[in-house]
Amino acid sequence: MGRVVVSTFVSLDGVTESPEKWSLKFWNDEIAKFKHDELFAADALLLGRVTYEGFAAAWPSRRGDDYSNRINSMPKVVVSDTLNAVEWHNSTLIKGDTAEQTAALEQRTERASSSSAA
Repeated sequence: MGRVVVSTFVSLDGVTESPEKWSLKFWNDEIAKFKHDELFAADALLLGRVTYEGFAAAWPSRRGDDYSNRINSMPKVVVSDTLNAVEWHNSTLIKGDTAEQTAALEQRTERASSSSAA
């Protein structure tokens, strides 16, 4: 079975909301390397609506470096009961039972990884 890994910015006092407002002042080369390695180890991105909307507004216009090229080309799965469509390249919208849909995603991702490694 594939793995789902949660990657989020969280402050020491437990704040995860709006990391663009507080986390950038802590950004450094070590974090940049970690996020780069994390992205390149992933087979797909699993995003909620808010993160998807922010990423879809920012990343498609960025090109020419390996991080931008990777995030734009890789499969993206968006979990939302309020969105009706997703338009960012290689994005799929899932609605309904998130646990069931995520388990199915894990199965598909594992099969895709196994067949591409063969």
